[in-house]
Amino acid sequence: MEETEIEVDIEDITEANLGDIPESCRGCVYWEFPQEFERVKAEKMEAQKKLELEQKKREWFIQTLKEFGTCGKIVYYKGKPVAYAQFAPSARLPNISHYESQPVGKLEEGVVFLSCLYIADKALRGKGLGEALLKNILEDLKKLGFKVVETFARRGDSNSPSGPLEFYIKNGFIIKDKTNPEYPLMKLFL
Repeated sequence: MEETEIEVDIEDITEANLGDIPESCRGCVYWEFPQEFERVKAEKMEAQKKLELEQKKREWFIQTLKEFGTCGKIVYYKGKPVAYAQFAPSARLPNISHYESQPVGKLEEGVVFLSCLYIADKALRGKGLGEALLKNILEDLKKLGFKVVETFARRGDSNSPSGPLEFYIKNGFIIKDKTNPEYPLMKLFL
């Protein structure tokens, strides 16, 4: 149980709980399959296509779990999944290369990329869930020997799945590169 204004449980994503990823995130393949994401964004999202994307994301998680280990977390409130985070080596997230702010660190350098930290239930935002989730991730990564966490943060938009810039600064991240001022590359030494 993490400290927040409300009682929550934070669990590692496993093959057994992949279906608990919040629905708004379950089929999002923005970081993993950028071409597929762009193609689907231009089309109407039909139920069949949604299921296909969810399956692609599921396969990505299973492969990443095998190659890397824990690569995400789910936050449960009263037994219901309400928030989600995803992290992995930058090589597993090809859309990183489309951002102007670079370079993103590599796994060999002890760097992990936090691609998503999202409180899906808007009624629970501002209650400490994001901080508790981030703290949980950072503690685990530090125990595993990682040295740095990087992410792209959105300036001025709390609805961005990557999380707002202000949130990361408040939690000790620094701006590593601001070539793209809307999405600067953030860095935290563990």
